[in-house]
Amino acid sequence: MAYVLNTVSVIFWGLLVLSLLVFIHEGGHFLSARAFGMRVTEFFLGLPSRWKLSTKSKTYGTEFGVTPILLGGYTRICGMEGVEDELLAAALMCIQRHGRVKVSELAEEIGCEEDWAYGLMATLTDWGAIRPYYDPELGEQPGQSEWPQSFETVARDYDLRCEYDRDHDFNHDGYTSDGEPRVPDMSPSEFLKHERARTYLGKSFVPRVMTLLAGPAVNIVFSLFLVIVTVSVFGMEFEQDGQTFIWRPDVITACRFAFDYAMTVARFAMRLLMPQHTMEILESSSSVVGISVMASEAASTSAVDLSLLVASVSMSLGFMNLLPIPPLDGGKIVIEIIQLVIQRPLSTKAQTIVSYVGVAFFLFIFVVALRNDIVRYILG
Repeated sequence: MAYVLNTVSVIFWGLLVLSLLVFIHEGGHFLSARAFGMRVTEFFLGLPSRWKLSTKSKTYGTEFGVTPILLGGYTRICGMEGVEDELLAAALMCIQRHGRVKVSELAEEIGCEEDWAYGLMATLTDWGAIRPYYDPELGEQPGQSEWPQSFETVARDYDLRCEYDRDHDFNHDGYTSDGEPRVPDMSPSEFLKHERARTYLGKSFVPRVMTLLAGPAVNIVFSLFLVIVTVSVFGMEFEQDGQTFIWRPDVITACRFAFDYAMTVARFAMRLLMPQHTMEILESSSSVVGISVMASEAASTSAVDLSLLVASVSMSLGFMNLLPIPPLDGGKIVIEIIQLVIQRPLSTKAQTIVSYVGVAFFLFIFVVALRNDIVRYILG
């Protein structure tokens, strides 16, 4: 019975701590994207799943929710997927004219293969410019693994703003609903530019990098704040001459302590990229299993210990995400810098290769950290 209760405690505190920190991380991306005028369609705790509990914001159009796979989280910012294509403008205007159209018919109208047309639809859907239409008569339903046969327009106000755009207003005449034809008073290329400007892809270098930095930055700032408040208000154990004291520094000293700790974590993260230190750092690393065990132990000890552990994990999460390894935020920033230097987007093939290398290294880190935790906490 004690083993069962201990296991439940580990799972509970692990999920609570990691969910909190993922929420903070993704919240940073969300707030930055919205501040720079990017469309954000989803904000979820948990990995993508067809099963979810969610609600849609009337202000932002964003679907906020949670999935049962509480091992992470995501913010779906428009324009971070898909590719540029010379037929995007024609495809978008085709849907605007018809309101709702089958992909096979759209492909014939704009003169391309059906698979190509589906790629165009995927990109425009990612932009929030159109939406898939799931026909119940064909047995189609949201969450299915394949795209439906048809796509349709999204609701737009008088100024062509959709629900994801800032200051949209559907309370006055001139708006159109989902699936209604709406031909903009502009050329196809101008309308595509209008839509692209509201995505991550359509923003300049600075807003894009700031949005990528926002997630790790919020984790680091939250950690600093938590450490400063905890040690200055509640204090922490401080050993001297074999005796244990409660150390409660003033705010200035607490700030120095917090920033010194941040520099230590930053150096730890950077040493991971130095071949001569990589395995040394990995041997002392923990996975989600170790974090869950430590969170449970800290919670059973004191609120101060739990608070400092949360700060430690948040700090590590922030700096680890800044490492120049795709698909981490730092890796995406490196790609942005490369594209700025060469003055053109990296090819899809090049980005795919870099991502595969990054994912492989990331999985290697996870496997080693998991092995550490199994030896440390399970095998004893």
